[in-house]
Amino acid sequence: MRPRPLALAALALSLASACLKIPTEESKSPETGSEGQVTLAWPGAAVDKLYRPGEVRVYTMMQAGKPIGTSWGRYEGPVDGEPGHFRFATRIELRPPGRDGKPAEPLRSSGEIVVDARGDLVRGFERSNAAELTFERKGDAIHFSSGRERDEITYRSGDAFMAFSAIFHEELMFGLRRLEAGELAWRLVSLSGSMPTEWTATLTIPDPAAPGRATVKTNLGETIELRDGRIEKIQIEADDVEVQVPVQPPTWPEWAIAGPPVLKYSPPPGAKFTRREVELPGRPGEPALAGEVLLPPGNGPFPGALLLPGTGQQDRFGFAGPPPVDLGSHSITDALAEAGFAVLRFDERGFGSSAEGPVSYLGQLEDARRALRTLLVQDEVDPDRIVLVGHGEGGWKALALAAEDPGVKAVALLATPGRPYEQILRSQGEAALQAVPPQLRDDAKKTQEKTLQALKTGHNVPPELAAQALWVREILQVSPEALIAGSEAPLWIAQGNKDFEVDPGRDPQELMKLAKRRKRKAELRPFADLDHLFKPEPENSNPARYLDAARTVDHAFLGQLTTWLQGQVKPAPASAKPRGK
Repeated sequence: MRPRPLALAALALSLASACLKIPTEESKSPETGSEGQVTLAWPGAAVDKLYRPGEVRVYTMMQAGKPIGTSWGRYEGPVDGEPGHFRFATRIELRPPGRDGKPAEPLRSSGEIVVDARGDLVRGFERSNAAELTFERKGDAIHFSSGRERDEITYRSGDAFMAFSAIFHEELMFGLRRLEAGELAWRLVSLSGSMPTEWTATLTIPDPAAPGRATVKTNLGETIELRDGRIEKIQIEADDVEVQVPVQPPTWPEWAIAGPPVLKYSPPPGAKFTRREVELPGRPGEPALAGEVLLPPGNGPFPGALLLPGTGQQDRFGFAGPPPVDLGSHSITDALAEAGFAVLRFDERGFGSSAEGPVSYLGQLEDARRALRTLLVQDEVDPDRIVLVGHGEGGWKALALAAEDPGVKAVALLATPGRPYEQILRSQGEAALQAVPPQLRDDAKKTQEKTLQALKTGHNVPPELAAQALWVREILQVSPEALIAGSEAPLWIAQGNKDFEVDPGRDPQELMKLAKRRKRKAELRPFADLDHLFKPEPENSNPARYLDAARTVDHAFLGQLTTWLQGQVKPAPASAKPRGK
């Protein structure tokens, strides 16, 4: 389980947009109840009357008295060519804590929303240099897209909406709606991809002599101070977080967000191999899979190689996301082809040219079988000289295929777990607990255990894990020892010591111990300063480091991998013919 982020998520849930009718004319005259008490905090205003075109609002976010970020908003004005539509822009800059006394790079994002005259969402986007999420209202739903992934959430007129840390969205929703003293309740839709929330609050008018001022206390622990429909301060006592509106004239930040990079593949300079598109035949009902065969110069027959990637779904080149990340698979398959292997690489379900399919470990294993069968029937491939390269949990699939096909002469296991998956999940959970405040660890540990049991049984799985639940339930049944016992192909076990996904000090040693127990020939090759992707890592490896497109797979590692695999296959006799031809 992930530890709670820097309390800023709470800010994203403190939005107000009561499902009350927007008034047709403005009035700031105080209204009173039956006992003469002032009950109206703000009468609401039309969308185009809240701000002047170009007007900027700035909100400083503090934690424990220290600045942790800034949130900006600007009213851009009416949308050209779209009568009754209005545009608002946001910028967010968060300042995570640095390491070793050095300040960390700020995390920046930009956004835009277009609303109609009622204040209902029409469309918009949230963008960082790592990812982009677009959204558009169609009827009673908001459709989200982040490139490959798509989703939709029910949306009703009057629902509140807010992007992560976009305080301007919150102020906009307050300003549009008539706010009266008493209880407030409405539905809040996140524009950053999380689940909708039922938002409740109590609004009071502390000083009847100042009817434009109001205090809102929410069910999320925030205390929000308003003046004439605008935010003056937000406090979240439990997290020691405060949002302030600076007194100096607001200015719009000069920086802009270019958006996430577009990953493109091209063969390495001077590459000698050629590429041929192939389809991976399957049984009825299985998703269509597409890939390509890399062929060295000459007529063959060549030894064949198949790369089976790890947990993260990716296309044939190892491009995954969002956010877009190069997992480096193309570097491995290119190196194999340059070393004289005929290589098959394919798009996993839902990526590249392959069709969508259930996220299932057993389904992925069957896809791996389809890939191997496709490789075996290529005219240029010697089916009795096949090597498999498995990365991460892909190594488990490679071991399963090697047990099924005697033509597999060698298996390279790259950063492959050596322990059952439940042990790995528990180890990762223990590590995550160290980032949780001590007073919260007992509850967090109980939540972890409850979640793990739900994943094991398939019952009461948290909604955010539902898409991965089947995959986890199936892989929890896999025994690494049984896999290693299944075939006699030699093993090459490679491990980078900067890996944070498997334990460099435990998993490769467990694999070697199991191989020795089963009398399997195995070699262990540790690699200093390489991460889980076998890319050089001078720092501490983490998911954010995967986004650095300048980092590539280590050449020395590739050289040792291909040299070992070449040594495991011998040229076929001149009279040999591919099996099944």
